[in-house]
Amino acid sequence: MTPSKLKLLTLEELNRLFEQLCIKQYIALDRNEIASYNRRYDQIRAIEDELRSRPGDQRRILMRLFGHPNMQVRLTAARANLAVDYMAARRELEAIVEEQWFPQAGDAGMTLDNLDSGFYRPS
Repeated sequence: MTPSKLKLLTLEELNRLFEQLCIKQYIALDRNEIASYNRRYDQIRAIEDELRSRPGDQRRILMRLFGHPNMQVRLTAARANLAVDYMAARRELEAIVEEQWFPQAGDAGMTLDNLDSGFYRPS
């Protein structure tokens, strides 16, 4: 979906699309379909950019996905919110690590390590 089409969607529609793309990304990762995973990454990033561009930085709506049954949804929503609500996003990443659902738990752990070392600064 192009950025111009994303502008036409409501916050609820963007949230739902984000969730659906993360689930498809999870399936692609499970099947080792890297090209499909990467395409979803680009689409997810476009949604984050659209939410960021809206008044008040609307990435916060993705926090509704915290605690989602799909770990890829939770992980991606948490990372998208690090710049918006750092403490809530960090708690979600820590919860993912504690649940030990790999590879998302490993990804969440590396994100926390990179935050703690200063290597990664959310924007």
